[in-house]
Amino acid sequence: MRHINNNILFLSSVIFLYLVSFLMIIFLNTEELLYNFYAENYVQEQLEEIIEQHQKWWWAAYAITPLIVIIRSSLVALCLSITTFFYEMEHPFKFKQFLRIALVGEFVWVLVAIVKFAYFYWFQTDFDLVAFQQYYPLSFINYLDVESLDSWFVYPFQTINLFEVLYFFILVAGMHKLLKSNYRKSFEMVAVGYGTGLLVWLGLTMFLLLNIN
Repeated sequence: MRHINNNILFLSSVIFLYLVSFLMIIFLNTEELLYNFYAENYVQEQLEEIIEQHQKWWWAAYAITPLIVIIRSSLVALCLSITTFFYEMEHPFKFKQFLRIALVGEFVWVLVAIVKFAYFYWFQTDFDLVAFQQYYPLSFINYLDVESLDSWFVYPFQTINLFEVLYFFILVAGMHKLLKSNYRKSFEMVAVGYGTGLLVWLGLTMFLLLNIN
């Protein structure tokens, strides 16, 4: 892992996300889903204004993808690096080493996008925008009646999924290789660092959604 360039990991994950997004637009007609959703909920004048704004700012969704990847991986790397201070490691480690671990983990979220595309392309072919947005592969949210939930509960329940578990253990494997510690200690450090960061993020997200609603 230490020989993999961070820039290559970053660019690769972004390119894969762009590719899956392109496939969703072409084969799942996500743009049409968006227009149908607005058409059902807004009058003609509002719909035309929304479509105009969407056409004007379509590039923003693509521009924000690299930003999301780098912010997400940087925050995870920060959590992991802070944790090492509490465990009094013998040798100092650079932030880019923790960032590399987080960037490897980013491919889990690429896999999530691929599985989601495959699910709606081959299995659940009749769906609307709401169903598409609320579905998360191998997540606890899929077993709940989402319509009966408050909107600020949806994201936390989406986070309870097997891909999150896979991401966690990729971080554990990365820390194990970087720190040359046993798996138990690496597991504990990731649980403390990433686990705490995830709980703080979920709490902040729920707070913001609650206030917005």
